[in-house]
Amino acid sequence: MSALLRVEDLRVRFRTMGPLKALSTGTKAPFIDAVCGVSFDIRKGETLALVGESGSGKSTIARTIIGLQRSVSGSINFDGHEIEELSGAERKPYLRRMAMMFQDPIGSLSPRMTVRSLLTEPFRIHGLKDHDAGSEVERLLRMVGLPADIARRYPHQLSGGQARRVGVARALALKPDLIIADEPTAGLDVSVQGEVLNLLARLQDEFGMAILIITHNLNVVRHMADSMAIMYLGRFVEVGSTERIFEHPSHPYTEALLAANPEADPDAVLNRIELKGEVPSLMRRPSGCEFHTRCRYVQDICSRVFPEPSTSPDDTEHSFRCLFPITVETVPLEKRPIKKEFERGPQC
Repeated sequence: MSALLRVEDLRVRFRTMGPLKALSTGTKAPFIDAVCGVSFDIRKGETLALVGESGSGKSTIARTIIGLQRSVSGSINFDGHEIEELSGAERKPYLRRMAMMFQDPIGSLSPRMTVRSLLTEPFRIHGLKDHDAGSEVERLLRMVGLPADIARRYPHQLSGGQARRVGVARALALKPDLIIADEPTAGLDVSVQGEVLNLLARLQDEFGMAILIITHNLNVVRHMADSMAIMYLGRFVEVGSTERIFEHPSHPYTEALLAANPEADPDAVLNRIELKGEVPSLMRRPSGCEFHTRCRYVQDICSRVFPEPSTSPDDTEHSFRCLFPITVETVPLEKRPIKKEFERGPQC
């Protein structure tokens, strides 16, 4: 099956100072690279999860796909059509087939609009006047399990779970082929999180839509995602099927993230991995492997050589950026030498 969404070598950067200040201070590169050469595919009906620490570039990728942020290079191909270089009007037919659920369930809803107005707004924006507004609102609310009288309420009159369900309903208004869900369970009680995830899974089975989910919650990833991509400083350090990565992570950063995942069993034996040091600044990227300043298995060569993507010999869809990947055959992890001092390098 061909990819519904194909992103290739996507790069997004932000200016850190204006042109005049850069000229007066002699700054040759007044920007930071938030996303560096990211590539991935999503097929119809599949779910891909983007995982990583805050500031790693996950939401920037989502905003670039949906057209809220421009890239400096790379390709975004949606259903066989290159859309990254299109103008707003030219891109509109493709954006109609995508929808985004923003991270803040209440803050993403206009406080001046009722739920009814919020749910009918997509039809007004895309000029769909042949739809009966009342019946569409009832259909959408019923789809996400909300009573019809909520249509008269304003966002501040909703609970977090209700606001999230309204966000799901608004995203589904135009029956999109792709939903981008940015932290869909953020700020919700555990029981409500389960309801929202089950709702998304049920709607995906019903409509066959693809989902790009952005989350810190690895339990959400394991529950929903077919594949996952681990981000660090704007790059993918490991990509593969969810089952493969959970069972056999190859990158030390992935291993640390999985080890930090909360365990529901109080009697479980936990093997936590503590990452030393701070996340490097995007303005002063480390040389060589960008994770080497925090990696407890680092070798001297890691500070000098930038690792290119490698694939597992038994799974070509499982890729990672590491000079010394974790495998069953390698030296036991606790016996690997650890380097204490590190040098820093230029931007990506």
